Amino acid sequence: MEISQTQVTVTRTQERDMGIREVRIWLDEELIATLKHKQWVTKATAPGRHTVRAHNTLVGKHIEFDLQPGEHARFTTANRSGCGTSLIFLLGAGPIYLSLEREDVGPA
Repeated sequence: MEISQTQVTVTRTQERDMGIREVRIWLDEELIATLKHKQWVTKATAPGRHTVRAHNTLVGKHIEFDLQPGEHARFTTANRSGCGTSLIFLLGAGPIYLSLEREDVGPA
């Protein structure tokens, strides 16, 4: 990999993830993965301003960020339970909360 190239990684490996519903991941305008629980994706990209988006077909989140040459941005996403989520098991529907958080930036 060239030193000027950057990388973006999105993981869906948190223990608090409910393990249901897929999460689609976009880097800028490109769909780069559809993650199931315990999966991740890494994508090489150019330095500069970017947007990572996550969407579980119910809720979407996005984060805008800048990357310098050689940096590696890491994000984590999860479908989480919250107040009233037990309704999913009783009624077949209920709230699911999507999280998308930046973990760290470091050398690629």
